[in-house]
Amino acid sequence: MLAAGATLAAAPTVCAEPNLDQSAAAVIQQLTDEGYNVEINWVSGVSSRPLSECAVLGVHNPNRAGGPVEEFTTVYVDVSCPNHDGDSHFDLGVGIGIG
Repeated sequence: MLAAGATLAAAPTVCAEPNLDQSAAAVIQQLTDEGYNVEINWVSGVSSRPLSECAVLGVHNPNRAGGPVEEFTTVYVDVSCPNHDGDSHFDLGVGIGIG
């Protein structure tokens, strides 16, 4: 019976959907911990900001089967960061000039 338990413990884990209410740093860490290679799509803002200040707008995961992570599976994470101190994550930076 001990051998069966050891086999189950060594089995890959199933991917859980990340909570997008977390910071980009937390979502990326969760995906990395699950075995994914993570690539960032910088959607808006300044990419030099710490990921803990940024938000995730979406995760593009080709592993739609919901099974264990296959070796070298890459997910793409859409990240939005503030442009300057005090900016919100979702400021689109669109303005209308009246002249």
